[in-house]
Amino acid sequence: MKIFVNYIISHFKEEFDLKLHLLIAVFLSIALYFNYWYYPYRVYSNLTVNYFEDSRLILYLFLLFILPFLFTTVLIYHKNRAKNDKNNYKKYLIYGTIGMIFLALDCSYFSLQYLVELYDIDPFVNRWIRACISNLSSLITIIIPLYIIYFSVKHFKPEFYGLRLNGAKIVPYFWLILFMLPLIYIASFQPDFLESYPSYPRQNFEYLFLDTDQWITAGIYELCYGFDFISVELFFRGFLVIALSRFLGKDAILPMVTVYCFLHFGKPAGEAISSIFGGYILGILAYRSRNIFGGLIAHLGVAWGMEFMAYLNI
Repeated sequence: MKIFVNYIISHFKEEFDLKLHLLIAVFLSIALYFNYWYYPYRVYSNLTVNYFEDSRLILYLFLLFILPFLFTTVLIYHKNRAKNDKNNYKKYLIYGTIGMIFLALDCSYFSLQYLVELYDIDPFVNRWIRACISNLSSLITIIIPLYIIYFSVKHFKPEFYGLRLNGAKIVPYFWLILFMLPLIYIASFQPDFLESYPSYPRQNFEYLFLDTDQWITAGIYELCYGFDFISVELFFRGFLVIALSRFLGKDAILPMVTVYCFLHFGKPAGEAISSIFGGYILGILAYRSRNIFGGLIAHLGVAWGMEFMAYLNI
């Protein structure tokens, strides 16, 4: 854990701006209040689930993600106005906006209507397949588009979005998972947690139609669920931090944190709040280590840990 502490201390020693962080904290607090108390997150969740075939949802989600991205970037621009490189900010905004389009496409599930047309089969199997493909669809909406960008432009070479080990120290991330497990255990007894987890379709009986054990279909779903976190780390830490830090340096971390928080609207409120701190820590570690493998291990460990605890409490 010492390496984590050194990374974090070093980061905050370098030009930590209290006013900037307070403004972002106020912005996120207002956004969280609006989504969970004034405008309940279930509205967003139902919109995503019930209207995934409506292309208007893509625009809604794009606006949802571009708002925190632009707000934080503008604050950073004004903070650094004495030493701004307008060309770098222009490139940052262009690639960042393209990224928000990819993220909106990924979260809308709009591609499912083209990938799955299985209305004539058992509805439980249909639901299970859709749930699996919704997690695998990030291959088309996030991973492949990011690789097209990588191989098409010169800015992000040779780091490959943090997929090169670069002497990464992986073991400390397992200690981070162990630290999180007691918190996950406590959270697993909360009503809003059990409303969202496990993410595996509840009361689904596809395994009966497929004539197999439920743990097999549940296991397949969980593998697909885990795959989705590869795209999350690749996009948020690999693209928004490691790649775009070519233009903004360590300041690329904060816009990622705010967008990452907005991504969690629709999850339990505690999870959305903790995503701010977790996203910030993972962003610092990715920026300092120049790889995403440690963050991927921590993210998968926490995600599957939450699934496991939820299964135990069903």
